Amino acid sequence: MKRTYASARKTNTSLQVDTHSRGIHHTFDEPANLGGSNAGMNPVELELCSLGASLQETAARLAPAHHFTYRQMTVNLEGDLDAAGFMGDPEIRNGFQAIRFGVVFDTDATPEACRHFMDAVEAACPLVDMLKLGIDVELNQVEIV
Repeated sequence: MKRTYASARKTNTSLQVDTHSRGIHHTFDEPANLGGSNAGMNPVELELCSLGASLQETAARLAPAHHFTYRQMTVNLEGDLDAAGFMGDPEIRNGFQAIRFGVVFDTDATPEACRHFMDAVEAACPLVDMLKLGIDVELNQVEIV
């Protein structure tokens, strides 16, 4: 099993967080109306984008085996998030309550072929799997420096 590593460090600027994985950096932030400086996507926005990217990569990988060709594929995503959960309401989930996505193809394939292909993509997509089935997340270490 391959292990993937990442780190996240709070910067000195409002709510910005600097993240790293494989030597690649990404800045997370919140919109100004939520106390941030709007210098990057917030974590839930990036979650939607990550799902879209995972669907794209899965489609590109599966297309040859499914004899499905397309010139372009756009994934449009939306998520329902009730901030009351994050603010402490025990009756409301802290994260997304629902995520929906739609796909727009530039292809000569039929709508039925597109739907069949996307069913296969959705079934094989790692982020769809994690979001639908959940995974164990645990704190395994706390250090003081």
